[in-house]
Amino acid sequence: MLLRVENVHKSFGALEVLRGVELSVDKGDVVAILGPSGSGKTTLLRCVNFLERADGGSLTFDGERFDLARISKRDAARLRKKTAFVFQSYNLFLNKTALENVAEGLIVGRKIPKVEAVDAARRALDKVGMLDRADHYPSQLSGGQQQRTAIARAIAAQPEIVYFDEPTSALDPELTGEVLAVMRQLAEEGMTMLVVTHELGFARTVSSQVVFMEGGVVVEAGPSRQIFEAPRQTRTRAFLQTDQA
Repeated sequence: MLLRVENVHKSFGALEVLRGVELSVDKGDVVAILGPSGSGKTTLLRCVNFLERADGGSLTFDGERFDLARISKRDAARLRKKTAFVFQSYNLFLNKTALENVAEGLIVGRKIPKVEAVDAARRALDKVGMLDRADHYPSQLSGGQQQRTAIARAIAAQPEIVYFDEPTSALDPELTGEVLAVMRQLAEEGMTMLVVTHELGFARTVSSQVVFMEGGVVVEAGPSRQIFEAPRQTRTRAFLQTDQA
């Protein structure tokens, strides 16, 4: 098992957003986290990658266990180097080209020599179909192209797992398709992914496991086929039927 989180709690003031969440991800898994707005999906992803500090719970990564509420900055930074995060809103540097956006983290964050970083960035851009736009700035790219650049940035350092937070939520249907195609390709190549998504088609056909959340808890989790074809929980069934209606 590559990743396991247990009993994760997180509150913002009086609002308890996560109430004892547990999930696990095996190497090579594509785990889709589904659920209605406000169910805690994004907060969970941010806690797992230390963008938010959880109030309680543990994280085990590649056999090494950490207290999420007390993890040191050094350990959090060390674990982040084994992971990557793709945001809803791309988070690209507007004053840098696509190539520079991908190479920047390798050079600054991972201290990779510039020549090697640029080579790695070009390979990553090629993988997501963006090499011909390497010298374009974000303002010259469509939303789908920006998100594909963000995915290239995520995979350039060959992370052990990539976290995706609603990667298509800001895109129209045509651009959504091109981003999902890249993610499908990565899944076929064995990339381990934990994906918060509202794209049920992607979750059904690409993910190996599904986690359904509501109200800050995991209502149901299991193999994708089982969740979509024979969900055990009434609430899961109702969500899937409503969303597909």
